[in-house]
Amino acid sequence: MKNKLFLSLTVSLAIVGSGGFAPIPAIAEPDPIFKPIIGEIRNKLPSNLLFRPPSRLPGAITREMSPKLTFDANQEWAHFDLEDENFSPRFNKKGSRAYELVCRLFSVTSSTLTSTYYQQNQIKPGSRTTAVQLSRNQHGYHFQGLDWSKVSWVQDNIYFQFYSAVPAGKLIELARSSVANSQVIKGRTQNVTQQLKPQLTTWREFVEQGGGRHIQVDYDLPPEFRNGYVYFNQGASVITAYILKQGLSSYPPVNVGGLGEIDVANGDRYVRSGKAIVFFWNLGNSGLRFANDTQVRFTEKGTGCFRTNCLTAPFMTNEQISHILRSKRRIEQKK
Repeated sequence: MKNKLFLSLTVSLAIVGSGGFAPIPAIAEPDPIFKPIIGEIRNKLPSNLLFRPPSRLPGAITREMSPKLTFDANQEWAHFDLEDENFSPRFNKKGSRAYELVCRLFSVTSSTLTSTYYQQNQIKPGSRTTAVQLSRNQHGYHFQGLDWSKVSWVQDNIYFQFYSAVPAGKLIELARSSVANSQVIKGRTQNVTQQLKPQLTTWREFVEQGGGRHIQVDYDLPPEFRNGYVYFNQGASVITAYILKQGLSSYPPVNVGGLGEIDVANGDRYVRSGKAIVFFWNLGNSGLRFANDTQVRFTEKGTGCFRTNCLTAPFMTNEQISHILRSKRRIEQKK
């Protein structure tokens, strides 16, 4: 019966198109299934985001399951997944249709309206999209996929999206519960000076301290990056440095025990949004064939390489990137 519920194509859309709804009383606490991860959500959620877990999940989601809760967030996006570990490992390939229908029972996503996630995943009017009324003053959209659906809305200048394979009417009621729910999880207010300064170093400070073991060079950087915080990721023969510009409301903490100081996917999101630049140094033998180059190579838009050094800054012109790469000079060591 359980699998039939999640694989069923029978969806009651009467409640979607009607626009009618019954008032839902505000319930202070999220569904108990969220309790083990509420602390992690509060710790990871940045101060510019909110999270709205529904007050009650239907038994069709939580009945006879072994819950696996995961949460991830960066400066623009936060995502919660509820999975069932009882299902066969053959379904556990993330991104597959079997995983989406059988293992991933429910998800909540929130993002800023300027994020890449919102630009790429917002539900837009179309043949399988229906406008829904979530409260007297709040509307949203329901998108019907094959055996699954999504509900999304914008509230408090934040984009929210629910996903599940439960019938459409139940998912819409979950969204209504979330809209009316007074228990809104807020992110931590990060104080860069007090919390992050002991862990992070600006590029200016890195240079003034004589650089690092393998990187002892400086560049003509714009002030917002010269005074921006730098994160180093080091591999066997490659070093990358993400420099996040000065003046951001908050910065990701340095990874502890990981392969680098910042998650690459997170760092790349900062670069794409114009909040960071990233340097790349090839210290291995493969870079020697470019060691005597006299021209800057542009491998793609926003990425230039000069000899064994590359810079990615999609918001800069080729001329700006060339100037920075050619300005490379050794850091003067203090005597």
